[in-house]
Amino acid sequence: MTPTSAEERAVLQSVIYASLFDYPLTLAQLGDSLVAVAADYATIAAWWRNSRLLQATVGHRDGLYFPAGRDDLVETRARREALSRDLLHRDRRLLELVARMPFVRLVALSGSLAHLNAERAADIDLFVITSPGRVWLVTVGVLVMAKVLGWRKRLCLNYVISERRLAIAPADLFTANQIIHLQPLAGYSTYRRFIDANPFVSHWYPNFRFRDQGSSVGERGSGVIERVLSLGIAQAAERVCRAVYRRHLRRRAASWQ
Repeated sequence: MTPTSAEERAVLQSVIYASLFDYPLTLAQLGDSLVAVAADYATIAAWWRNSRLLQATVGHRDGLYFPAGRDDLVETRARREALSRDLLHRDRRLLELVARMPFVRLVALSGSLAHLNAERAADIDLFVITSPGRVWLVTVGVLVMAKVLGWRKRLCLNYVISERRLAIAPADLFTANQIIHLQPLAGYSTYRRFIDANPFVSHWYPNFRFRDQGSSVGERGSGVIERVLSLGIAQAAERVCRAVYRRHLRRRAASWQ
């Protein structure tokens, strides 16, 4: 099957964008990251085989696609994947603690570790969804816990939202790209609802599908604690954490450039 120019352009865009991070793509990753082009994986593989343009510009080795002449990325991916797994194993306890915290509904990796494409100094970038009215309490709680346990320098809460408002704005290509590359660690039912609440993702990435892979860290078990805290302590703590962290962010913002 010979691809159209639009299909060739979509393949090239995905391969070149991933190469900016020295990351070659599997066929499934290539398919999921095609912008505004829908096709099954077998069809995409046929495009590459039957296109002179793609044969000249996209290399293929060991099941991975990369810009022609960048075979070195295959070894780079293998090295970084092994390192990333070591880092996740090292910090498994931290991830389990975050997943088990009261009012946490989803914990997902973002950033380089979500792709298993990290170098040694990589942070643990997390996307977290909380129960309604507990965003600030969870945010401050996670940061304080990380500080006390000596993990603060390598833990980064990239995004924290409430399950009351799962829709993300703006509904653009960048936001959709961030969403499709999340790797949930715990809270798959919440993750499914999050994907359903952001249907714009399928506009940009029509091949992307929710895949329930099961949790890889301990599931939360804090129902009793949540009920006790919700008798009044949690509501007060949420207001205090919001005020404290707002002042902290304002002080930090004064030095941002």
